[in-house]
Amino acid sequence: MNKTDPNKSKFSEVTIANIGIQGDGIANGAGERYYVPYAAPGDRLIITQGEQRKDGRFAKIENVVTPGPDRIDPVCAHFGTCGGCSLQHLSNDAIAAAKRGFIVTAMGRRGFESIDVANTFVIDAGERRRVRLSVHKGRASIIGFKAARSRHVVDIRECPAIRPAIAALIDPLRALSGTLDAIGRKASILVTETDNGIDLLLRSDVFADLTLTDRETLAQFADHHDLARIAWDARGGAEPVAERRQPRLSFGDAAVRPPPGAFLQPSAAGEKAIVRTVVSTLSDAKRIADLYAGCGTLTFPLSRLAPTHAFEGDAEMIAAIRRAAAGHPVTATERDLARMPLTPRELETFDTVVFDPPRSGAKAQAAQLAASKVVNIVAVSCNPATLARDLRILADGGYTVESVLPIDQFPWSPHVEAVAILRRQPL
Repeated sequence: MNKTDPNKSKFSEVTIANIGIQGDGIANGAGERYYVPYAAPGDRLIITQGEQRKDGRFAKIENVVTPGPDRIDPVCAHFGTCGGCSLQHLSNDAIAAAKRGFIVTAMGRRGFESIDVANTFVIDAGERRRVRLSVHKGRASIIGFKAARSRHVVDIRECPAIRPAIAALIDPLRALSGTLDAIGRKASILVTETDNGIDLLLRSDVFADLTLTDRETLAQFADHHDLARIAWDARGGAEPVAERRQPRLSFGDAAVRPPPGAFLQPSAAGEKAIVRTVVSTLSDAKRIADLYAGCGTLTFPLSRLAPTHAFEGDAEMIAAIRRAAAGHPVTATERDLARMPLTPRELETFDTVVFDPPRSGAKAQAAQLAASKVVNIVAVSCNPATLARDLRILADGGYTVESVLPIDQFPWSPHVEAVAILRRQPL
C-alpha cells in the first residue's frame, strides 16, 4: 500500500522570487523551496504542495492573491494545458531578463563571475518555422504537443508560436493521420517551412510500411496543400513519398537542399542573429573549421570571410553541403565529433573554430581545443549548462571569454540560445 505524503494537499501562501531554468516560478517558504508552473516574479499565490523533487517541491497555483508586475494575459487558448509555452503569461521584458539570468547563473556556477553577458536578443513570437507535432490515434485522432511533464498529447486547434503556414496545417494533418494505415497509436510529424514550401517527415511508433492507399493519400495531400515534400520514416531512414519540388534553404548565398529531418534553426530571424553575431566577430579569420555544421547554416556565410571546412556526423547533411558547395571555398567531412574530436594536430591548419553542438554540448571537442593553438573560437549553444561547462574547459586552457549573447529563439518557452566569443593570444 502506498503511503500518502502528508504535505501533498497542504496549502501555503508564497511570493515568487524568480523564474527557474525549467520555466517554473521559484518561491521559498517554511523551510521549503517550491517550483510553481505558470507563476510570475512578484506573484503572491496560494499554492497546493505537490510531489518532492531533488531540492524542493512542485506546487500548483490555487489562487493568485496579488499578481506580479510582469504577469500578463496569455494569448493562446491552450495555455496551461499544452506544454509548449510555459512563459506566455510573462511580459517580453520579463522573459528576456529571465533568459539572460539563466546564462548568468550557469556561467557563475562554472566560476565566470564577471563575464560580459549582453541583454537578450528578442525574436518576435509566431516565427517558429520548425515544430514536431505529436499524434495519438484512438477513436479519433488528436494532434498537438505534450503536456508539461507528461506523455499526454494536448489536442490543439491553434498555435500563435508557429508560422501561419504551419498553423494552417494543424486541422488537415489531424484528419490525415486518422486515415493512414501505417500509423499506429502514436506518431510524430516534423513540420518545416523551407524557402519554397512545407516539408513533412512522418514517424510512426510501429515499424510499418506504407500501403499503396497510404502513398496515394499522401501524394494527394501534398498536391492539395502545395507541399514541397512528404517523407516517411518507420525504420530510422527517411523515404521521400511525395516530392513535388526539392525543399531549399538559403545559407549565405548558397542554396542547400536539406535531407528529410535535417537540423535547422527554429526561426529565420534567430538564424540571422546567430550568423550576424558570428560573422561580425571573425573578420580577421584566415581558415575556419565549422564543427557540428548541420547543413551549412554557418558554413556558407563564414566562407565569405575565409575558406571553411565543415565537420558533421550526419552523412546526408554532409552530402547536402557538398552539393551546394560549387563556387564556394567550402569543403566538408563526415565525422562524429563526440566520439572522435579533432585533435590539436588536426586543428593546426585552422586559426578559427566555430562549434554548434546538440544540447549535450561539446565536452570532448572542447578539451582538444583547449590544448590547441586556435586563436578564435565561437561557441553556439541551446543549453546554458553545457555551454558553461565547455567554456570552463576552454578558459582553463588559456582562452578568454569576451562576451556571451543570449538569443531568444524560443519565445514563451524557457529555452534560450547563446553565442559566446573566445580569443587566445597567439602561442
